[in-house]
Amino acid sequence: MREGRVQIRRARRTDFTAVMGVLAASGVALPAPDRATLRRFRQLVADLGGDFYVASVDGVVVGLVHVTYARQLAGPPSAWLDHVVVAPTFRRRGIGAALLAFIEKRVCRRGCVALALVVPDRADDIAARRFLQMGGFTAMGERFIKRVRGSN
Repeated sequence: MREGRVQIRRARRTDFTAVMGVLAASGVALPAPDRATLRRFRQLVADLGGDFYVASVDGVVVGLVHVTYARQLAGPPSAWLDHVVVAPTFRRRGIGAALLAFIEKRVCRRGCVALALVVPDRADDIAARRFLQMGGFTAMGERFIKRVRGSN
């Protein structure tokens, strides 16, 4: 069976059901499926102060990445990796790595020097920790940081 080509694009308002499906399949706790959740999703998609991208294979959403940014008064902006999720049936195919590489370029363009996230120190997160370390992140307790610009 031929592998489809991975495409990464900005999330759209119409991706709500597909994104919720990827989150559910990955075991992420979902909010109530109500109008308030749909409104919040649409606000995230429209927010130019953050990056919300989806990965698709043959037109089917199979992964997502969400990063938020904060401007700093006395330093460069900071980037926080809120979610990077790939549907279980599409893992170990390079989709997560492609999402991280894509978002790293976006983070650099925004002038950030690092990308950070927290992974709780639990036994079931060993694969996530290994994936992040292979992607160049450094573990600092529960926090993972990757220098993306201006690092020595």
